[in-house]
Amino acid sequence: MGEDGLELDPQRLDEFIDHYLAVESQAKQPSGVFSILSGRRERKYQQTLQYFLDPNKPHGFGTTLLDKFLETVDAPVQHPGSQHIEIEEEVYVADDGSESRIDLIICGGQALADHPEWAVFLELKVGADENQNQTPTYANTKRWQFTWFDNTEITVSDLDEYTYAYIAKFNADPPEDDRFNEVSWEDLADAFEECLDGSLFQYPTRSVIQFTDFINSLQETENMPKPFDEDELSDRLKLYFEYDDVIDQVEQAQRQFETDFDDLSTHLTTHWQDTIQEHFPLEDSGWIIRDADSAKWQGFRPTYWEQNPRDDGGTLELYYHLPPTTETLRNRQLAFHLRLPPQRKLHKRTYEADHSFNNVFTEKASTDYEAKIRGALEEIDDVEIRLGSASTLFTKTYELDPENLVESYLDNATTAVEEFCTDNTELVSLMNTVFEESYEDVFEEAPVGDFSEALSEQN
Repeated sequence: MGEDGLELDPQRLDEFIDHYLAVESQAKQPSGVFSILSGRRERKYQQTLQYFLDPNKPHGFGTTLLDKFLETVDAPVQHPGSQHIEIEEEVYVADDGSESRIDLIICGGQALADHPEWAVFLELKVGADENQNQTPTYANTKRWQFTWFDNTEITVSDLDEYTYAYIAKFNADPPEDDRFNEVSWEDLADAFEECLDGSLFQYPTRSVIQFTDFINSLQETENMPKPFDEDELSDRLKLYFEYDDVIDQVEQAQRQFETDFDDLSTHLTTHWQDTIQEHFPLEDSGWIIRDADSAKWQGFRPTYWEQNPRDDGGTLELYYHLPPTTETLRNRQLAFHLRLPPQRKLHKRTYEADHSFNNVFTEKASTDYEAKIRGALEEIDDVEIRLGSASTLFTKTYELDPENLVESYLDNATTAVEEFCTDNTELVSLMNTVFEESYEDVFEEAPVGDFSEALSEQN
């Protein structure tokens, strides 16, 4: 990459693509690395999945493979790309008197939360059969030795969603416990191959080659017919070495683009508040910017909603969320929504009402006040309403202009504030009524202070 920007040779790039798409050689396919390395294939698959399903690893796939995997094992997880993900292998049961361990656990939820929101428990079988009472033991386990930030255990009953999956050969016996979803290596190979279809230059080439070898090994495990000619793959790898300079340039460009998106996200994280304050006089308005360093948790709220019930050190976190994350910018969309953090201690703890603040709030919003809230939201176009879901009570997605992401994000953020917090005074008042009633029901006291009503625009 030169001083003037990205240096790509268009002619040589076109030449490489033409050769790549026209591969028809009959060269013999070499053995895959999974066939060469010693050790149990099950453990190698386990470690490969742990690496490639983790969006934090430097493979360049992001959450693409994780999204497809969760879909394949039928795990009801939405938007893992906006969550923190942890994956551990050989995880021991934490219940007293047990030394059992499961192959993989995937957990997701809010960064720095006390506990993950969801988990997928995975038992992998390549050649061996299930041990006696193995899956029933796992399905009945209450606690696992899994590290989630400062905690070293996860509790199944504290998860919002959890899925058990048993991955084995297509013709293998089903798991002993029917709470495990049955998935074959063939299902997984087909799903992953769909992810890589047409992925030339979309992901780092080295990662594509590594993961393609993994798919080939899965197909060998199932004795599946190869969906593509192995000799063709061999020639594609030959092209890699012949055109490695072009591929390096493209990968270098991709790394630069990733850096650019990170820089843009950082810029917006530190400057979107300035734009909001230019349009809306936040000082003495009764509204406040949420204090958060991460792009993922940017937002604002009425100061009145920042309550510390019973002075126990916790603060309620009902706020309007407008995250300028790299994913938001790549997708060219800004999702503006009202949310209650579902795993914050103060939100899920029960008091005299025997219900948590989140449960009471979402129940009131989706029953007593549902008709009124929906009526108020009809004033705003294209709103997705999920009043029973604390993490996203309602949301609107704004399309960003790829020609100018910065101005487009800031303009749409301003429009969102106008639509939800300024023009729609009925909606603002309704959500505050739900807040006040929920607060009084759960904490048996009224919130401190006075509500300031809708936000005003700058004169």
